[in-house]
Formats: sequence, structure tokens, C-alpha cells
Amino acid sequence: MKRSENFKEIRAKYDFFDGITFIAILALSALGVLMVFSITGTSIFNNREGNRLSYMMHSATGVLLGFLAMSIMTIVPNRLFRGRLGALILLVTTIILVITPIFGQDVPSSPGVYRWLTIPGIITFQAVDLARIGFTLSLPWIIQWLVSRRLYYSKKLLSYWLIPLGYVGLCTLLILQQPDLGSAIIIFFTGIIVFLSSGIGMKQSLVLLLPATIILVFAVILGVYFFDLFLELLPVYQMDRIQVWLDPFSHDFGRQSVMGFVSIALGGWTGVGLGKSTQALGFAIEPHTDLIVTILAEELGLIAVIIVMMLYFLVAIRCFLVALKARDVYSALVCIGIGAFFLTQPLVNLAGASGLIPLSGVTLPLISYGMTSKVSTFVLIGIYFNMRRHILIDVEKNEQSKKRALAE
Repeated sequence: MKRSENFKEIRAKYDFFDGITFIAILALSALGVLMVFSITGTSIFNNREGNRLSYMMHSATGVLLGFLAMSIMTIVPNRLFRGRLGALILLVTTIILVITPIFGQDVPSSPGVYRWLTIPGIITFQAVDLARIGFTLSLPWIIQWLVSRRLYYSKKLLSYWLIPLGYVGLCTLLILQQPDLGSAIIIFFTGIIVFLSSGIGMKQSLVLLLPATIILVFAVILGVYFFDLFLELLPVYQMDRIQVWLDPFSHDFGRQSVMGFVSIALGGWTGVGLGKSTQALGFAIEPHTDLIVTILAEELGLIAVIIVMMLYFLVAIRCFLVALKARDVYSALVCIGIGAFFLTQPLVNLAGASGLIPLSGVTLPLISYGMTSKVSTFVLIGIYFNMRRHILIDVEKNEQSKKRALAE
């Protein structure tokens, strides 16, 4: 009898762990390491000093560091996030986004694009990856702070609920200054999803959505009629991106997009086989980064791409479902923000690779090569596990309290 009770206690303890999400991210991470090796292990352009395993080992190291970071974030006391640490995260996130266009470093493949920050002698990292974590935590912190002071849920059309909306706009504009259109789109839509999930009234939602829709429609109309003038107003980097998007076959910088289209076309539904991609032989430029989905489509087929997208959506749905059980605003909105990230970033990456939108330089989470991208994604998963455990423990305590009340 005692053994049975102990088993139930152990099982109840591990019920707070989301095994489905863990298996999904494990599968995505393993596929990422495998694809990086498949691409760089045969390419004469991507090998470092003749070592065909260097990129794969770097990618595997990112996964291991990511699992470590995820484990740490899972056990951090939940109360720290919603306390003064939340205010510090808000401040640090804003500072990072402000200084990146000023002190950031560009890369040879994208001159004039300042996305990387360097701590001399320690680390070089892509600022938006760190800012994405901070944004996911700080936006719910702002809303929670306003809710706790009874300032947020107001019937007035212009009230304190504009503060988090303003923060979303500020972060989006600062990322556009780098410039990084893809990450700005992800931050904007993640913020809007969190904002609309925060419980504001119908009037406030209409005040937000109607003017935004009208402005968007007019912007599209004006953009169509004054397209040439619109292009001249853009920075050269963004102008080239749009021209490549419209006609990649007639532009010098369209090679990357064209090679991506070729990969998708060659792969068909089932692919040509692992390690048999022609684009990995040097025709595509750095195909192991943000265009890795095209090599995935070529080698393993569109079926594999669909399965990968389903895994991302599965993680997003798991985040949304646990948010519905939350009894506090902060935990719910953090889970929604993480779910929104897994919903938007893969779609932006796939849309850019397939030509639906201009190439954005956004990575495919857990699969694309890149240390900071992988580790930051694992950190978000660790935060989700942390919030999930807090939410479910809170729900269980509430149910036990009801049972005791009924028993008495």
C-alpha cells in the first residue's frame, strides 16, 4: 500500500513536466544537428580549416548549452520573474535594443546591418535573440504591474492599457533600426497576441484594430500607386531586399532566393535523400542558416517540412492550453508570448524562404545553425516549463482547498 502511495506521489510530481513539448524540441534539435552536418559536411565552402565536423560540433554544443540553460530556467523561483527582476529585465531589454544600432557590429554578408553585440574577450551574440527573451518576460510584467494597481482594466477608450501597446511599438521600431524586418515582425505580432489576450474590453480592441486596419489598407494602396517613390525612401539594404523579392532572377542579390526555390522544387514530396542536396555543394550561400528549410525540403521533402511545422504548432498549442489554466495574469501572458513566438517565427522563416515575403534573415528555431538562436529558444522553453509548473501547482492547490472546504 505504501509503495502504491509513493508511486502516485512520484507520478503526480512529474505530471507538472510537459513530456510532449520536451520530445518535440528534442526531435527538432536532433534534426537541426543532422541537417547542419548534412549541409556543411560535404560543402567545400563551409568547412572550417578542412574539418568537416566543425559546424556540426558547434551546433551540437549549442544544443547542449541550450539544454543546460533550459534546465536552469526551469528551476528558477517563479516569484523572481514577477518581482524586481522583471523590472530589471524590462530595463536591460530596452537598453540592448537602443544600443544595438549604435554600437552593434555588421557582418560581411550584410554590410550596414548592425545586429551583433560584443562583450570584448567574452562573447559575441545577436542582440535580438536576447531581446526576444526579455520582451517575452517584460511585456507581461508591465501588464501585471498595471493590473495589480487596478489601472489596466478601464472602460475609458484612452487609458493605461496604451502603455504596453506603446512598449510593443517601441521595441518594434528599435529592431527596425538595426535593420531587422523579420525580427520586428515577430516581436510586433507576438506583442499584439499577448496584448489582445490580456483581457481588455471590446471597445479598446476596436480602438486598436480599426485604425490599424484603415492605416494598413491606405498604406498598401499608396504603396502600389507610389511604389517607385516608396523604394527611394527606403535604405539601400531594404530596397535590395524588396527588389530581390519581386524578381530574384533579374537581381544580382537574388541568387540566394533562386537557389532556395531550386531546392524546394528538386525535393518534391519525399526528397532526394539525406546528404544528397545539390545546393549544399556551394551553389547556395550559407544554406545552413536561415535558408536551412530549403535544404530540408530538398533532402527530406515537403512532407518533412510539414511535420516540422506541425511540431512548432504543437509546442505553441501546448503553451496556449496551459495559459488557459492560469489563475494569474503574468504566468498566462508569458506562456502566450512563448507560444506566439513558436507560431510566428517558423512561419516568417518559411514565408521568406518560399518567396511569400522578402527574405528576413530569421532563423528556423532549433534547426538553423547559430549558437545564440538555439540557446535563446531553449531559454524560452525553460521559462515555459517554469510557468507551467507554477500554474499547475497553483491549480492543484486550489482544487485541494475546495475539497477540504467541502469535507468540512
